[in-house]
Amino acid sequence: MDLSNYVDVPTRFAALLEKWPELRIKEHRPEIVTIGDKTFISVTMQAWRTPDDPLPCQATCFEPYPGKTSFTRDSEQMNASTSCLGRLAGLMMSFPKMASLEEVINRQKEEQTAKPAKPWEASEGQRRLLRALGYAGEVPSNRLAFESLVTDLKSKKMQEGEAF
Repeated sequence: MDLSNYVDVPTRFAALLEKWPELRIKEHRPEIVTIGDKTFISVTMQAWRTPDDPLPCQATCFEPYPGKTSFTRDSEQMNASTSCLGRLAGLMMSFPKMASLEEVINRQKEEQTAKPAKPWEASEGQRRLLRALGYAGEVPSNRLAFESLVTDLKSKKMQEGEAF
């Protein structure tokens, strides 16, 4: 695969700032998205070229969760943010290739080392924790949703002045 036309994200970002010195970028809160049986972290960014830009540019990127390699695992959100910034810059500057060199290399490594992931399932200890926190609903189907639920339940208990 010829990667000679790829422009890395720092170079793309520098080009944006050179062209629009007043550039402002907003990264929206990441979201967890499930498509079929796969889970992704979704990041959306907007860029205003000037303070009065009437139509900001917007890009969204998805990163598989959990990451499939040691290069992407435990840094999925950061990878999604970097990819999104690179895509946003690519849209604004019309770079010849949208994906960054790092994205292509990381995907090639994932394909070479990916093993079929077994589905996540809450352990009995995790189920007991949910019950101890007063939760009686359906157990989340992925680890990230489980951790988010536990955090929310603990926060609620703290706000109510209860120990957990």
